[in-house]
Amino acid sequence: MNNTKQAADPMRDLVTVTLPRATGKEEDFVFVGLNGKGWTIRRGVTVRVPRPVYDILAESRRQQRRQADYIRARQEAAARSAAEAVI
Repeated sequence: MNNTKQAADPMRDLVTVTLPRATGKEEDFVFVGLNGKGWTIRRGVTVRVPRPVYDILAESRRQQRRQADYIRARQEAAARSAAEAVI
């Protein structure tokens, strides 16, 4: 008797996701590519995607937040520096 369990296929584990609607210059969809396959996900529409695709979307969102935080911090530092130079 074989007691080894086969690993579940993560591509079969579907996750529900709704991407925020596009603003400004953003496209109305997001493309995710993984292992030679592609998913075009429309913004503002609830869809089910494989967990690895969801993980890519979540990591992308985290990176966007980090980038925005970094830019904001640099702008605030530059504004403080400019204000100190005037004094």
